[in-house]
Amino acid sequence: MKKVVRKMFFAWNEEKEKLFLEEMALQGYRLVKVQVGKYTFEEDKPKKVIYQFDFRTFNKDGEEEYLQIHEDAGWNLVYKYSGWYYFSQESNNQEVDLSLFNNNESKRAKYIRLLLFLFITGFPLYYQTLVFFPLLDEWKFEFHSFYFFFRIIALILTGMHIFAVTKILLQYRKLKNNIKE
Repeated sequence: MKKVVRKMFFAWNEEKEKLFLEEMALQGYRLVKVQVGKYTFEEDKPKKVIYQFDFRTFNKDGEEEYLQIHEDAGWNLVYKYSGWYYFSQESNNQEVDLSLFNNNESKRAKYIRLLLFLFITGFPLYYQTLVFFPLLDEWKFEFHSFYFFFRIIALILTGMHIFAVTKILLQYRKLKNNIKE
């Protein structure tokens, strides 16, 4: 039997998302699919499962080696969604090797990859807001209301993007200043 939970987490709420998924496993639900704001679970026996996440974007050759490294360390790929990799590992009161995910250096590297991705994807949005929109006033368009509406949407998206980048930068700085490995 499948169970769908609609819940929104962001990259800077990684620990809350991890706790949510681990709690669902304790209740007897195994994660099978992740989408934006939607988690799909299948009923399973209750067990302690550790979840970890990573963000990567690369070609298929690197992905196979990357997944093999995690598999060799005992991690199972649960789902891959838009650059995010969800890994799990059962914990039967034994020591779980978290070294692939829980040292500050690997977390900082993940946040750097995420920031780079956000900067690349945000460039067209910033271009629209900072360069294209000021030029619209000089041009004569017949459909001013459309461009006004488009400006409002772009400004809202730009604000959300800046907020996300700021939160990720704060997480990165927190890890950089907290040398605990």
